[in-house]
Amino acid sequence: MKNLKKYLGLIFLALLVLIKIQDSNFVKRIENISYDIYQSIFEQNSEFNDVLIVDIDEKSIGEIGQFPWRRDVFANLVEKLENLEASVISFDIFFSEEDKQNPSKILGELNISNKGVLDTDQSLITAIQNSNVILPVLGDISVFDKMNNSKPKTNFISRGGDAENYLYNFKNKITSLEVINNAAKGIGNISYLDNQDGVLRSLPILLKIDGDIWPSLSLETLRLLHKNKSILIQSSESGIKTIRTKNYSFNTDPNAIVHINYKKFSKDKYISAVDILNDKISKNIIKDKIILIGSSAQGLFDFVKIPSGKVIPGVETHAHAIENIINNDFIIKNLKTDIIEIIILLISLILVLIIPKKVNPKLSIVFFVGLCVFLITSSLVFYQFNYFIDIFYTTLGSAFLFLVTLYFRYLQENEIAIENEKKQIVLKKEREIAGEVQKKLFPKEFEQKNILYAKNVPARDVSGDYYDYIKISEDEFYFTLADVSGKGVKAGILMANAAAVFRSMAKLNKEVSTIARYINNQVADSSYQGMFITAVVGKYNIKEKKIEYINLGHEPIMVYDENFNFEYYKSTLPPLGIMAMDNDDFFQTNEISLANKNLVIYTDGVTEGYLENNQELEAKGVEKEIIDNKFKSPVSIIEHLSGILTKRKEPLRDDITCLIISGF
Repeated sequence: MKNLKKYLGLIFLALLVLIKIQDSNFVKRIENISYDIYQSIFEQNSEFNDVLIVDIDEKSIGEIGQFPWRRDVFANLVEKLENLEASVISFDIFFSEEDKQNPSKILGELNISNKGVLDTDQSLITAIQNSNVILPVLGDISVFDKMNNSKPKTNFISRGGDAENYLYNFKNKITSLEVINNAAKGIGNISYLDNQDGVLRSLPILLKIDGDIWPSLSLETLRLLHKNKSILIQSSESGIKTIRTKNYSFNTDPNAIVHINYKKFSKDKYISAVDILNDKISKNIIKDKIILIGSSAQGLFDFVKIPSGKVIPGVETHAHAIENIINNDFIIKNLKTDIIEIIILLISLILVLIIPKKVNPKLSIVFFVGLCVFLITSSLVFYQFNYFIDIFYTTLGSAFLFLVTLYFRYLQENEIAIENEKKQIVLKKEREIAGEVQKKLFPKEFEQKNILYAKNVPARDVSGDYYDYIKISEDEFYFTLADVSGKGVKAGILMANAAAVFRSMAKLNKEVSTIARYINNQVADSSYQGMFITAVVGKYNIKEKKIEYINLGHEPIMVYDENFNFEYYKSTLPPLGIMAMDNDDFFQTNEISLANKNLVIYTDGVTEGYLENNQELEAKGVEKEIIDNKFKSPVSIIEHLSGILTKRKEPLRDDITCLIISGF
């Protein structure tokens, strides 16, 4: 199970990359969302100076009559556009059957002489022959052979490989009658490839239909505009790369698909067909323009939805494609962009798999937000150069893996926390036991509390401070107060060793200097990582009121008289345990007369302890409390000091230990 958790992140990473590489419908849907957002936000302006749409609109149908119109109407439309000097006329309309309204045909079917009667089909053919007209072809997936032998008007030159191997293929075609196609100067395909959501984002520039390669209507229009005979197709082992004419060159994906960069298209570019027929449009508007003939009439249902969410007439898509070819301005989405997307995805997933494990959760969230901002910014920068790099899937995948990584980190830290809690419970019990044991090391209250009183308030379960006294006669007792460097169980054990030596030596009534040497050597032998003990060790004669003592690196001893005059006796020797000593000469003692005086010994937990105002008490503070309260009784002084130092709700900064001997 632990091994599974260890590698689960890598498994998810590999799975997310594999899903991306497979380019499933799920991934395409996600890509389409960001693609459409970009197309909507960054829709650009374009003049479309070269293109006009002659529109079979509601106005035209209302005036001329029900569609499809008789062929002589289209012939008249072509002739008028030719007279207005249109450069190219491209139809987005099929003439796939003979004109059912053709007077000549109707009379023939009635066995009536049609000599001299208008033949509308022939009128259209003649008009097309006399103009630069392009007719449409559409790939058909049905198996029914329509027996139309129309062929492309374009000559294709392939370099680098056989382009036919990479093109989408349709078995049959839908197009105009062969005799009409033969009259046209060009034929271009108007096929769209199916999208699941019905949005037209891309179209094929080249298609293989009925065994032949056909250019798109937009490409064929521009070929005829410049009177080019051939189109060059450059391919490689991975597919089609570039399509060239003498005037234009642009890249496609490996299957000759381009993604249209839709621009804002003015309604002024639409001219009603009936206005052309009624001679309401001047030559300067039509002259040298590319004319696309299509329909925006609602009843003809020739509409497509584009990425920006707009619904436009199908004929307008060819105008956008022509504009893109002229300016080489297609949205680039090909093998290179796919590779970049996979690299970005892989790097992002690796980062969200590693970083959240290395930093705390708050920084992890900051990192992930920063990563998302970087991904979006990078994608936007690419898009400004017409490269579409999808970051939506990368962002979703990274978010999923990020949450998974955080979840498993939470589980791991939770397991660690539980283990630590168990350890802490055990350690707490051990400390509590050690604390209880240590409490037993402290002596019972001295029977004459007016002469000697001491107290220890531990900051934790085990105190690093210690005090003790051993009465050896009615008039004499030994005393000590000590502080171990460090805290916890180790400090408590070291202090216990020192206490044991003090008690055993004091009971033998040894000299103060001898007791100090034995304690010093014991601490030196048993200390852990340089631990030491500061201490005051002494002997007091109650009758003579004299103290013999040694201060070994401890806080200065405070002495004050009945008039509250204070004196301090500083340490004269280093702390216990620094190094072992062979004789007592090093441990020189001092004497103090305590007649009508109090001797106060304390640890730094007293002077450095915090009061309610968060200020340290300090030695001057001890003096002030004694003076203000006129304290002389050892019990009163110690209880008062411990009381003011424990009023704060926060844990104690250090152990509080104090011992007072009174000579009053």
